Amino acid sequence: MNTNRITVRYAKALFELALEEKKAEQINNDMLIIGETAKVPDFRRFLENPVIFPSKKQAVFSGIFKGKVNELSLRFFKLLSENKRETYLRSIARNYSELYRKFYGIKSVQLTTTFKIDDKLRKEISDIISVEFKTKVEMSEQIKEEIIGGFVLTVENLQYDASVATKLKDIKKELLKAQQ
Repeated sequence: MNTNRITVRYAKALFELALEEKKAEQINNDMLIIGETAKVPDFRRFLENPVIFPSKKQAVFSGIFKGKVNELSLRFFKLLSENKRETYLRSIARNYSELYRKFYGIKSVQLTTTFKIDDKLRKEISDIISVEFKTKVEMSEQIKEEIIGGFVLTVENLQYDASVATKLKDIKKELLKAQQ
């Protein structure tokens, strides 16, 4: 079976159950935490290790997340490990968050700058995007010194690149073109 289909099916089932129990937002927060944890190489190797019994994986998972995530998320992991699908946890968490954002009309925004922005600027940017796209905004930030200055704003599949690095590349292309 296609792994993407597996992850989407599990994510949909969890999302529908979370909606039914009126815990969709809480489970989304859990999936963000769990998805980030699943990026850690040691944790990922632990999940992918076929020698470790599902009961041991459940105990470790519960030890890490009990009290930090909803009981529904813990039960969901138990189901995954019993069905030997725990290796898909990171993708399932990502798919759940996509379903959540789509259902509630939330746009995912990535802002890349060379420095950490303050709360006032973050709110201004968020408000502008919210008005422009007529939607709620979920913004994540990234700091990359290689863009030299300016910013790169990605909203879903749209990207606005106002970085100094890109401007310099454009100028270089124009100068090389003019020499020919």
